[in-house]
Amino acid sequence: MKTQRGVALLTALILLALTAMLAVKIGFDSALTARRSTATLGMEQALALTQGSEALAAYALAEDEDKKQDTLTESWAQPYGPVEVVPEVGIEAQLFDEQGKFNLNTLLKPDGKPDEDAMLIFKRMLELLEIEPYWASQLVDWLDPDVYSLPEGGEDSLYASQLPPYRTANLLVSSVSELEQLPGFGRERYLKLLPHVTALPPTASTINVCTASPVVLDALFALSQNNSNNVEFTRMLPEEFAKSREAGCFPPLSTLTDGEIKVAQRTAETSSFFRLRTGIRIGSARFALYSLMYRNADNVRPIARTFGTD
Repeated sequence: MKTQRGVALLTALILLALTAMLAVKIGFDSALTARRSTATLGMEQALALTQGSEALAAYALAEDEDKKQDTLTESWAQPYGPVEVVPEVGIEAQLFDEQGKFNLNTLLKPDGKPDEDAMLIFKRMLELLEIEPYWASQLVDWLDPDVYSLPEGGEDSLYASQLPPYRTANLLVSSVSELEQLPGFGRERYLKLLPHVTALPPTASTINVCTASPVVLDALFALSQNNSNNVEFTRMLPEEFAKSREAGCFPPLSTLTDGEIKVAQRTAETSSFFRLRTGIRIGSARFALYSLMYRNADNVRPIARTFGTD
């Protein structure tokens, strides 16, 4: 009789344990499903808000008050927000001129050969940033379609010796982050160069002097016949340089290109490509959308998007 009572008690304990396990499983699955639903809804909200941000940015660029110049004093260049759209949902955005930077894809001519003028600008920029100039040749070999290395470059044989081994892209870059694929380039050099370079279609060959950094402006003088080692703008204090731009375009294109044909061919005071950064906050979650906006005489539209965390 005692044995039977012991078996019944053991059976009851086992059933209780199984019931508890089942309850925990159901509770966990329900919580996970709720979390997934919340995340999905949050992502949909973020996408809707970023699309609205792109529309607002397109309007600001289309309604640009000065069609002859794009400067940092215009309304499109001013940050928007942060604004709380509804409780627990906020948005902030800002447009940046991508043509105030050096376009890495201009290092090649349409026939796939190195563009010597662009190489001079890029090498001078590297010097001003205290980065070894030979990285210009390394990047050209990464971009060009052939298998022949430049004197200071490197093709597949160099990349095959890496761990893990890989090959050169032999394509134009779609992101500046591809610089880190160059063996030994490293994070430090990348962060130094990042504010001054961009990855745009190769037809975007001019640099907007009204929004370019001092480093980019001085690098342009590498094409000068009279002052190829110019360091006028990089010697200015950041506060002095910023104050010079409070009234509009600085330096004026006319003073930068006076009598310098090659410099004039690489410079402008207007831009067609802009980078929109949109930050979204939904509860405790944060998202960021980076949109490449293209503007021509007819319209403004996004042509590339990168979505990630803020």
